[in-house]
Amino acid sequence: MTVLIIREEIVCMLVLIFLISYKLIYKGKSGDNSFIKVAVYALCHVLFDLITVITVNNLDVVPPVVNKVLHILYYYFSMLFTVAFYNYVVKLTVPHNMIKRMRIIGYIPLAVFVVLSFILPIQYVAGRGTCYSYGPLVFAGYGIFMVYCITCMVLAVTKRNSLDLKVRLAVLPTAVLMFIMIAVQAVIPELLMTGAGVTIVCIGLFVTVNDPVGAYKEQAYWDEATGAKNKNGFQKQLAYMEKKYAGKKISVGFIIGDMNGLKVINDNYGHAEGDKLIKAAASALLDNLSSAYGVYRIGGDEFAAIYISPNDDIVKNEMEKVRSACAEYKDSPIMLSIAMGYASGEYSADYMDIYNKADELMYSDKQEIKKNHPELCGR
Repeated sequence: MTVLIIREEIVCMLVLIFLISYKLIYKGKSGDNSFIKVAVYALCHVLFDLITVITVNNLDVVPPVVNKVLHILYYYFSMLFTVAFYNYVVKLTVPHNMIKRMRIIGYIPLAVFVVLSFILPIQYVAGRGTCYSYGPLVFAGYGIFMVYCITCMVLAVTKRNSLDLKVRLAVLPTAVLMFIMIAVQAVIPELLMTGAGVTIVCIGLFVTVNDPVGAYKEQAYWDEATGAKNKNGFQKQLAYMEKKYAGKKISVGFIIGDMNGLKVINDNYGHAEGDKLIKAAASALLDNLSSAYGVYRIGGDEFAAIYISPNDDIVKNEMEKVRSACAEYKDSPIMLSIAMGYASGEYSADYMDIYNKADELMYSDKQEIKKNHPELCGR
């Protein structure tokens, strides 16, 4: 049985190395590395699973301290994989302005396990086919794993209406699978099935949420220069909203943004400086419009942000953060300035009225800015 387990772990390692390599090469314009973190921790988990299978079956040769350290590392990587999976689910299900808080909370059980690893002992049991680790620390780990899994299941269920179908079909079954896998491992520890389990989880996330075939198509919706989604992505999102929200009571909001003074900097300092200022404007919007469903570059110096069920006070506070970020930017011969307008309302067939209202407010803001800063009036 030990030989079969080792062979299984080797196969799992090869599969995970392929998935990681593929994502590193073809991760697209979004540059997202959430899946890569999950897969890397899974790979480390499988590696130490393989190593500890060997050490626990050679207790007469391997020093006890070495064996314990290797097992603790094995459980650390198990925990880090679970935390990475939890963070991945949080990213897919939680509003942008809550992600950081949820991730901080998510590290608390991990910290508890690290402390327990210095207090609780690990025992080793000789089974019928292989030896395995057992004892208080192992069961504490199982309990913490289950907490993470249950949290992921709750997030997937409570946020199901706001999730894309393929995300719903991936996250909840995957969290349930992990819970079952841990429960079975706790009842029948000799199975040593977690290596295969984490590999199956990674394959499921890779095929569904990451969509390797659709990744090439997705690149067409990103603006390479700024990291924001482009006009194609904006039009795609509007079409998706028309299909998803038709006949439903839901509010939407738009921010329309337009840079001031781009012609001034292009004419007087060159297009390279202008391009740098556009990137700075995009960064100010992407970094501070944290509760937006998406931020898009819809023209040369024009941007838009879409909000679903927005809180107007939060959105206006985010706009003020954008203005503050612009005021703090000094790496340009002219000031960084973005005129912005925001409007929200109940979604309907005439939702473009909301968009047009935001556009009108943007132009009003632009006139006010140019009145106070005539040096930007080259545009």
